[in-house]
Parts: sequence; C-alpha cells; structure tokens
Amino acid sequence: MKNVLIIIACSIIMLTSVLLPSQSKAATSVEVQKPSKKIAMLISGHGHSDPALSYDLEELVQSYLIFHRNNVEIDIVSPKGGAVLVKNNKDKLTHVSEFKTKTSGLEKLANTLSAERASDNDYDALFIVGGDGAVFDLPFDVNTQRWITKFAKTNTPIAAVCHGPAALVNIQLDDGRYFVADKYVNSFTYLEDHAFKKENIDKYPMIVQTELEARGAHFIANSPMLPFVSRDGNLITAQNPTSVAKAAEALLITIGITPVAREAFKDEATMELIAMARSMGGSQLDIAMSKNPARYDTMYLALYGLYGYKLAQTAQDKALELQLMEKIAEYFKHPQYATHMISTYLEIGNKQQAKRHFNIAKQQFTDFELPVSLADKLD
Repeated sequence: MKNVLIIIACSIIMLTSVLLPSQSKAATSVEVQKPSKKIAMLISGHGHSDPALSYDLEELVQSYLIFHRNNVEIDIVSPKGGAVLVKNNKDKLTHVSEFKTKTSGLEKLANTLSAERASDNDYDALFIVGGDGAVFDLPFDVNTQRWITKFAKTNTPIAAVCHGPAALVNIQLDDGRYFVADKYVNSFTYLEDHAFKKENIDKYPMIVQTELEARGAHFIANSPMLPFVSRDGNLITAQNPTSVAKAAEALLITIGITPVAREAFKDEATMELIAMARSMGGSQLDIAMSKNPARYDTMYLALYGLYGYKLAQTAQDKALELQLMEKIAEYFKHPQYATHMISTYLEIGNKQQAKRHFNIAKQQFTDFELPVSLADKLD
C-alpha cells in the first residue's frame, strides 16, 4: 500500500510540472492579449489662449483610464487634430499622474487625430469628453459634425459627458429629425452652468440643457453637483465630472465588455456618498467616514456644503440641504465654511443658530472674525 501511495504522489508531481508551465503561459497570453474593441475619445481643441475654456483634462483622464484598464484600444480625436493644451494643475492627483506616466495618453494629446482623419477609421463606440471648450467647437466644426453623424446614423454607441452633449445638438438623421429628439438625455445643467461658470457663461454660444430641450430631447437630471448617467438605447449622457467614470463603464457594457472591478475615484466616491446621504440621511456620512475616511475628499464635501442649499429649488430640498450642510461641518472645519454656515442662518432669519455656529467657530479657530456686514446682523 505504501508503494502505491508513493507512485500516486510521484504521478501528481509529474502532472503538476507539466500543467503549471502551460497555465503560466495561459496567464501571460491574457496579459498581452490584443484589444478586442476600439473607442474614439473626442475632445475640444478650443482654449489654447484661455485654458479655462478647453476640454476637461480630469474627465479625459478618468474615462481614458477606465478604457485602458479594460484593454480597449483608444484614439484621441479633436476637431482639427494635432497638439492640444495639457493642464498641469491637477498633477498631484493619483489618477492624473497614472495617466501621464503610465499610459500613452500624453503622446496622443501631443498628436490628436483630426475628425476628418478619424472618419476613415472603424470604431466600436464614441466617447465625447466635456469641459467648457466643448460648446465652442464641437457643435460647429463641419468635419466633427459629419463624423459624429456617421455614429448616429449607424446606431453606433455614443457617450457624451458634462458639456460634451453640446456636440450632439445639431446632429440630424436622414429624415431631418434631430438625433436627440425624443431621447432621454442629460448634460451639465442650466443651474450648474449659472452656479459654476459665471465668469465665462457670457462667452458661451449656448447653454447645453437649453439647446437639448429645444431639439426635442427629454432632459432628466439629478440635483446640482450629484452624479447622474442616462442611457437611451445606444446613447449615454452624463451630468457632470463626478458622473464621468460611470458613463465610461456604461459605454463598455454597451459594447459587450464587463468593466473590471475598481475603486472609485475620490471625487466620484464623495459625491456618490452625498447622493446617498440625501436619500437615506446624514448618518450615511458618519458610517462611511468611520469606516474609510481616506476614500473621500473633504474638499468636495465642503464644496457641496457651500452650494447645495443655495441651489436647492424647493422648501423641502432647502431643509434637506441645511441638514447636510450641518453634517458636513462635522468633517470639514474651516473658517470660511463656518462663515458660510453663519451667513446662511442669518439669511433665513435664524439668529440663534447663527450665534451657535459663531461660538463654535470662536472655539475652533484662533482670532476668528466675521465680515462687518455679518457681524452687524449677529448683534
């Protein structure tokens, strides 16, 4: 019996030595397998003289990395082609650094394909990146519009994010109907444009939401700043920068790719947390921050706290946003935010709460002082 066991053990060892190399080769072959799908990423070429009016680099980075990590071949296209502006103000972000140092993204931005040249290529999908620049050239460049029309007429999947849907407002089908007519769509909203683009909005040739609605689209959206992705058939549209990664994944699913598991980008995770807190209560912030505070960006929490109440449209929403503003104050302690809390309560005539926050701020911040205009109202 002992001899039989020895023979079996030897057989297993020999079989393992034969199988393991082949398994290793199989794993290697997966790592180097060629991309099965190809996506064109369209960005604005506008803004060389005014970087604020260019494409949004972080939107490009997040979506590019989603495609890259899912083994998709990527072309970056701009209306005229060639080199485009590359901002460096967010280089400290991990995902921006990854894009610039571990992918060929910078090389592609130094030599983007023109829309005219890209029209000769076959793509499985089109992804239109937002940023202010999208409203200036994408809807009006003849070759860009002709190229996008090819996708629309062949029902090839299209995703457009933030201001990116501006590229779609003038696209018409063979029967003369606008491509977006009767479709459920989304974009950076009218409220968001007027809240966050005040310094440039007078330069805009259009407000994207207004134009989409004028073309007969059914515009649907989340509250300002919160993520929202709409899908109508093969058209995917997303509201704002924190919706971009999910829109990229939705596009992958549309072309038959199951996105690989990933950790959400910090801005994405933070706004998703706020959306959850809006619907399920501020305790969601306590739960999330107690488990993994490093996953969230408190600056984004504060940004929402500063604008959420101001942009709320109904009394019920304002009451909800006021609660969230209070909850966020527990995790973002800063004199400016404290001043905002005091100002908000004075604005609604709640001097008692304003004084309470003033006293808290005096304890938290050395030499805390209010602007004279607010201090006078507090007395």
